Amino acid sequence: MDIDDISSFDVKGDDMMNIDSLSNQQTIPNEHELNMTELFSAEVRNRIHSLRRFTKLLPYMDDANKKTLFDYLRKLLYNEQDKDVKILVIILLGKLALDPIINYSIVLEEFMDQMQSNSTELKCKIYDTIVRILQARFESILQMPKLNTILKFLCVKATNELTDSHYSIRSSCISLLASLAPIIIRVKSMRGQAKFTEQEYLDETQIQTIIRDFGKDSDPRVRSNALKALLQLHNCDYKLDLSLYNLCVACLTDDYEEVRIEALSLIWVLSSIYPERTVQLDDKITQVFRLIDDAFIKICDMVCDESVKVRSKACNIMGSYKLVEDSILLSTLSQQVISHGKPRKPMFKKSRYIPNPEGDIDVESAEVRLLKSSANGAFIHGLEDAFQDVRNAAIDSICELSMQNQKFSKRAVEFLVDMFQDEIDFVRLNSITSLRKIGTLQPIELDSELLQITLSVLNDADPIVRESTHGMLGVARITSPELIPPFIKELLASMSRYPEDQLSIYQCFREFGSAHGEYIEKFIPKFFKMESSYISKEINQNDRGHIGNLILAFNASISNPKILSILPKYAFRHYEYLRDKYPNCFPEVKIPGDAPRQSIRVNADDNTQSFMNQTIKMVFSMGNFFKTGDFKSALRIAKVCTNNLKYISHVPSLSGSAIFIIMYLDCVKTIIQTKQNYLEASTFTTAADTAARLLSSSYIMEYKLIGLSVPTKTFVIYLRVLANIVWIFGCLTESNNGQGLSFLSKKGLLKSFIKRVSDLQRKIERDNFLSKNLTKLQTKLNKASVSPTIENMMSLFDYIMDYNLIDIDLSDEVKRSEATIVKPVSNLDQPLEFQSEFPSTINIEAELRNIVDTTSVTIQVIFPDQSIEHFRPPSADFVIAEMDKLQLRTQIDISQPAWTEPCYIQLKVVCEFEPDIPELDQHIMRQSVDGNISGNTSENTIDLSEPVKYYIWPRDLLSKRIR
Repeated sequence: MDIDDISSFDVKGDDMMNIDSLSNQQTIPNEHELNMTELFSAEVRNRIHSLRRFTKLLPYMDDANKKTLFDYLRKLLYNEQDKDVKILVIILLGKLALDPIINYSIVLEEFMDQMQSNSTELKCKIYDTIVRILQARFESILQMPKLNTILKFLCVKATNELTDSHYSIRSSCISLLASLAPIIIRVKSMRGQAKFTEQEYLDETQIQTIIRDFGKDSDPRVRSNALKALLQLHNCDYKLDLSLYNLCVACLTDDYEEVRIEALSLIWVLSSIYPERTVQLDDKITQVFRLIDDAFIKICDMVCDESVKVRSKACNIMGSYKLVEDSILLSTLSQQVISHGKPRKPMFKKSRYIPNPEGDIDVESAEVRLLKSSANGAFIHGLEDAFQDVRNAAIDSICELSMQNQKFSKRAVEFLVDMFQDEIDFVRLNSITSLRKIGTLQPIELDSELLQITLSVLNDADPIVRESTHGMLGVARITSPELIPPFIKELLASMSRYPEDQLSIYQCFREFGSAHGEYIEKFIPKFFKMESSYISKEINQNDRGHIGNLILAFNASISNPKILSILPKYAFRHYEYLRDKYPNCFPEVKIPGDAPRQSIRVNADDNTQSFMNQTIKMVFSMGNFFKTGDFKSALRIAKVCTNNLKYISHVPSLSGSAIFIIMYLDCVKTIIQTKQNYLEASTFTTAADTAARLLSSSYIMEYKLIGLSVPTKTFVIYLRVLANIVWIFGCLTESNNGQGLSFLSKKGLLKSFIKRVSDLQRKIERDNFLSKNLTKLQTKLNKASVSPTIENMMSLFDYIMDYNLIDIDLSDEVKRSEATIVKPVSNLDQPLEFQSEFPSTINIEAELRNIVDTTSVTIQVIFPDQSIEHFRPPSADFVIAEMDKLQLRTQIDISQPAWTEPCYIQLKVVCEFEPDIPELDQHIMRQSVDGNISGNTSENTIDLSEPVKYYIWPRDLLSKRIR
């Protein structure tokens, strides 16, 4: 009887509410609220109710209450007569004994006193609770003053109770002996062999012998528990005796499923401990086997067991036998009739077999029993099992063994490919991924039939199955070059059906080309339509088939360089363009000297770094011209520097720094234009757009660029102050200046702006000029805050002309957060049609680089009506691929009313951020007259990827019927 078994006893509603209210509390206030006096109620029902309540309250009790409850429970255990109440008390005491503040030795002594009870249920609960205490407080028990006394008592009590007629007593005592064994072993090692007296109590060898004998008990539950106890001894680093092997073999034919399952585990343990020991099959048969081979054969026999669990367990264990003799291992995939590793002998031979009344041979003879024991076809049985759990277990084991044994892997390929046609999608996927895993270590060859089966999987509706098949084909080799055309044809057809598989198929071409250099050379003229009499006509470089052929050819050239010399010259121009578009599909190749030009890719060598340093010096000189008011020279230098940096931005290692300086120069040019137009009548006609540009740029620099120094971040905030001032004067010069002032004054936005200035001033105290400039600005802002008149606002006007640049370190190593959407791809020819009554799922796959916080990453969907929806992927959908690189695989559900025709939605990966002054900054960024501000910051998001136009067509049921 356990605490969960006493569900028939009710708990008052008020008490349950009190218990639930404790979920957010750490402790219970005092003993009065616990009402421990209910434990001694005259009514059994009340005592049970109180014990159940304390069991639920136990996690919330403080130490003092636990000790008080412990004392009450000891008294109750001593005086209680009701069996159910006593069981509940034992359960609760057992839970308390696991707490460090409770003296568990007292609990053990109390339980030992209660072992004299005549109740079977009560004694079993005591034994089981003692086992939990021994296991949980193992180290502390070794230091117990009365350890010898307790061990003696428990050993004697457990061995005496093993003669009990009730199976549960015998089973519990076996578990108790198994828990005592590791303690005895530790005591023996602590005292030393010489000082250890075996007569004090049972030693570990005696315990193992006792438990072994109960593996033949009349009750299957006792037999099962005995085998579990032996496994427990093994887990405690005790070396099991080899004599247990015969017991385990006998248990494999047990009628009880659990016994056979535990016997399988124990056979595996023994064969791992004694792999090279020999086993003789029968006294009359001289042939001997290694124990590991014999154990493997015995486990193979269980693949035909009537129990699904046993068959699945057997198939699972088979995969761990990597040292089995090759002939036996290969026989698991054979359909020859063999017996225990040798050819089967004729069963009808007069000189050896004596006819019996039941038939022609003695079916109980050792020879006939051995005929049943064979590894022959074990994996075939597992793969053909009616239950998917068994089939999956067989696939997993075949995979594990194939990765260690090349002979076995060659024979296993055929059977794993056959599983591609399984009716269960998970089994298909498991066989595909297993074969791909094998292919990373062992060669995989596909003939015409196997390739045809594999290519048929490309029509599977599950995108994960298709992608796994692409990966598996990438690690396989075909047996004949004639198989290349159907291979390419089927993959391109699959790409037409599923455009989102494009990148995965191209990556399959990459791996396939690398492994088939000698075959692909023969098909180069056919790929590029080359004829000896004519100059080959240039193929459209965006044609999918042409791209696939180029990927095959250039990757094949790694192992067969001759291919480069026979390619048409235009192929190298296409290579330059496509390698930038699909960087993971094309290798680095040395283009022949007669090629049109070298690759446009730039490496970050010393010359490029030197060019970068020179450009940075020019940027500093531009800053000096800005400070002296020579804006014409500053703009001229900024234009030259921007052109240089656009070139440098192609270098991956310098890309982030170059983009940051380009944005910095763009902001400087905007500031210069604002100052130059200061006195013109149209100065602030575009003020809202200017303010929005500066504000958006500041947020993009802060949240999209990683590695900015403290002075640079200060410049970013300083830029926002200027943007705010520019916007204020835009409001003053427009006809709706009253609206602008009222918006700035409401909800304390002007005070928030003043706080931004104060925070910035504290950060740049080192710069005396800027500090004074901001002090003046703060004084004028405070005055305008008290009285926000146009006159007080106009007093801020000089701040724009006095605005100067903060010196920042442009040599910082800056990285850019970015993303590339891999799936889906644009599908103009095949819009996604779905019923508008139900949402449609779109699979999203993207590569992310230099992302600091994944919780800010969302998928943005822009619908044709320009409405925007954001989907936040769960953290589990982000997987680390490389350093500073993440792989995102997620799904979004699109719900739309019915459309009259297909149209595209825009999918983007964006980064969300929180503006410093949300209402003010969002209002300014929405005022932009230019709808092309980079980063889409008006929505508090920054673009990380280019948009993908994905066509969809939600349709209603009626239009489907008409169609």
